[in-house]
Amino acid sequence: MSALLEIEGLRVSVPGNGQPRVVVGPVDLSIAAGESVGLVGESGAGKTMTARAVLRLLPPGARTEGSVRFDGQDVLAMSPAELRAYRAGQAAIVFQDPRAHINPLRTVGDFVTEGLRLNQGLPEGASRARARELLGAVGVENPEVRLSSYPHELSGGLLQRVMIAAALTTEPRLLLADEPTTALDTVTQAEVVAVLTELRQRLGLAMLFITHDLELAAATCDRTAVLHAGAIVEVQRSADLHDRPRHPYTERLVGTRLSMDAGPRHRPVPASGPPPAGPILEVTHLRKVFGPRRGRPAMVAVDDLSFSVPPGGSLAIVGESGAGKTTVARMLLGLETPTSGRILLAGQEPARRRPSTAERRRRARGVQAVFQNPYGSLDPRQRVGACLEEALRLHGGRGRDRRARRERALQLLDQVGLEERHARSLPSQLSGGQRQRVAIARALAPEPRLLVLDEAVSGLDAPVQAQILELLAALRAETGVAYLCISHNLAVVRQVAEHLIVMRDGQVVETGPTEQVLDAPRHPYTQLLRSSVPGAGVEADRRRK
Repeated sequence: MSALLEIEGLRVSVPGNGQPRVVVGPVDLSIAAGESVGLVGESGAGKTMTARAVLRLLPPGARTEGSVRFDGQDVLAMSPAELRAYRAGQAAIVFQDPRAHINPLRTVGDFVTEGLRLNQGLPEGASRARARELLGAVGVENPEVRLSSYPHELSGGLLQRVMIAAALTTEPRLLLADEPTTALDTVTQAEVVAVLTELRQRLGLAMLFITHDLELAAATCDRTAVLHAGAIVEVQRSADLHDRPRHPYTERLVGTRLSMDAGPRHRPVPASGPPPAGPILEVTHLRKVFGPRRGRPAMVAVDDLSFSVPPGGSLAIVGESGAGKTTVARMLLGLETPTSGRILLAGQEPARRRPSTAERRRRARGVQAVFQNPYGSLDPRQRVGACLEEALRLHGGRGRDRRARRERALQLLDQVGLEERHARSLPSQLSGGQRQRVAIARALAPEPRLLVLDEAVSGLDAPVQAQILELLAALRAETGVAYLCISHNLAVVRQVAEHLIVMRDGQVVETGPTEQVLDAPRHPYTQLLRSSVPGAGVEADRRRK
């Protein structure tokens, strides 16, 4: 097949300390119409910068060499008018985090119809009708209602479908998908990938699919290119990449990927002192109802949930978007008030209404959280050492003396595998994995009894995921902290938790030991979750058939 997109000798350099720093190159890659090519590699490999070069959306001061030819025309040499026409009608991009690219103050309809009105000149009525059609094409139910919704009223999976629909308004021939399913549960991920695959095949789109998930690349793409330190080191048929990697870096990626067949990574917690009197966390008949808003009926987010976590134990909650997982976490952290039911932390029930500052800090010393996005978890203006010292100062204990705070901050960095020099770094100077280690260190500062891990590794590439999971296992063995793991990644859950709860629409549908639930699921929904995990062999074969 003739190539629609041809990248030859591409190099991208950005200003550095005294001299330009090469972040991409050399890259040679081609994609034919109707073909999907995966681009994989760990954080900092240059995947997103390569995609931005294809659209010429590079940061100020960036310089390029080589060529990026679309249908025979060099994108890097286009005039401003040609570039606008190329972006408006030939190529489109779907970003990783839809919430970061959709204006929260405008409705979904405003976002989807903007391109139709500005680029194609359609009047309001025609653009809204076309938007309804596109939302339906990507599997959004009740598209008329969704057009009037605001982004915060939609789940991550629905927002990603909205992002895809908006990209299709330009009727592109080339689609760049930059980690479009990273934050999605397995069922929604499978649905979004199915939408992209169906659209690619029906419309003859050329697609560059950027991901850190080798299994997903195998299930989605015809070929996969491996990017390392800015350069492509290997290109193979996706089905062959897992079984016969040629480059040592590819072998490392394949070797560190999480697998549903791998054994658990959790370790027994050493006993110290007298046996615990009871569970560190006990939840009984928990219920959360969000009242009616803007003419919509009340929504039951969590319904009659009961569980307990022993000291040093680990429990996971899984389910698709909207199942109620994050609402449970927010209630445990005091960010939402339960409608009914009880939450006991170390045998004490937190205040329900308007807790004082002292009560909030007392609760924070018992339970802390590590969130999904390491880039949004830290203040970009605050150095790492100051961040940790602030957490120690707020929560008292060993943090009252300034010298003691500094020493304790360095101990925390060492505990999560970082060095003293990282205390002087800003978050922008750290990789994604290093930022997540800092977030874990900050959560450990008050010496909590329970850590809530809310998708703590879902946005990280395979090697960094493996490092963070090893770190979490070692910290639990060393400190005796208990984990409540919220995740859509069943392979991560298998590695971290001994006990598993499966939720759907706010209710528990299955619970039990993790290996038992995942290896022999009884409920049809759990079976659906399990079967939606992309596999290198089975899913690729299913896609080809």
